Amino acid sequence: MLRHRLISGISIAIIILAALFFLPAWAHLLVLLAVFAFAQMEFGGMIKRSGHSYDFLPTTLCGLLYLVFSAAESPAFIDKYPSVAEWRIGSITPSGIILVLTPAILLARGVFRRKIKNAMETFALSYAGFWYVAVLPAFIIRISYEWETYPGDATNYTGRIALMLFILLVKIGDTGAYFTGMRFGKRKLIPEISPKKTVEGLAGAYAYALAVSLIVWGVAQRFGGKLCDLNYPLIHALILPFLLTTTGVIGDLAESLIKRSVNIKDSGTHVPGMGGILDILDSLLFSAPVAYLYFVAFLK
Repeated sequence: MLRHRLISGISIAIIILAALFFLPAWAHLLVLLAVFAFAQMEFGGMIKRSGHSYDFLPTTLCGLLYLVFSAAESPAFIDKYPSVAEWRIGSITPSGIILVLTPAILLARGVFRRKIKNAMETFALSYAGFWYVAVLPAFIIRISYEWETYPGDATNYTGRIALMLFILLVKIGDTGAYFTGMRFGKRKLIPEISPKKTVEGLAGAYAYALAVSLIVWGVAQRFGGKLCDLNYPLIHALILPFLLTTTGVIGDLAESLIKRSVNIKDSGTHVPGMGGILDILDSLLFSAPVAYLYFVAFLK
């Protein structure tokens, strides 16, 4: 189990690095959309295995549109394709329109289905899938494309470095929680939801994330306190890992709550030793909005 987990973890890290630094922006976006598609299938599969119905097609289409528009509205794409800015209707962006219309579309779907039984349950679960698997991951896309291109269409790697920093802090925290909890864990954190998570593991998550953040800060000092155009002063190197570790743990527990409510252990079997795509994304999903807001407010 541990061996498979390590192999999968290293393989995923290599794929992420390759996607971030060796693929053009459009290919990078395609990778993120593929991840969404797998995650959406897993979420819908979990709901259906629990005996509930799920509007997979409209939820997936709305999710894909929301993610594509989230990327298109970002500074990197608008800088390269200024006409995208004209897609707004007044002050409302296309992604905002999708966000508002999705629940209406899902309810309309229920009307045309003409089935009253469990209609609200299907609507609620489908909208939850849209929010969980599209709205939250959209912030990962927004982080990646938040910085404009350089003059002459030269690639600006700041967004990709910001995304790597975000993933690194959250996932190193996960790793710290796993190994510290396995070695020293005694006091259960929230056993009703996740019996294996411990207070000691949480402390390990904070310690690991902080250590990595300070290493990144040290690297930034060699480049004038910046990582490309991303500022990374000491105060934020201390605060950011605390915030992302906290939201990461909550995200992990939230997915555990979903899985326990439908009585399954893993969201899928796509990743040996780790389960499914959602089992990998869980801690990132809740952390992504916090990371995006923090980067834009304090580090940009």
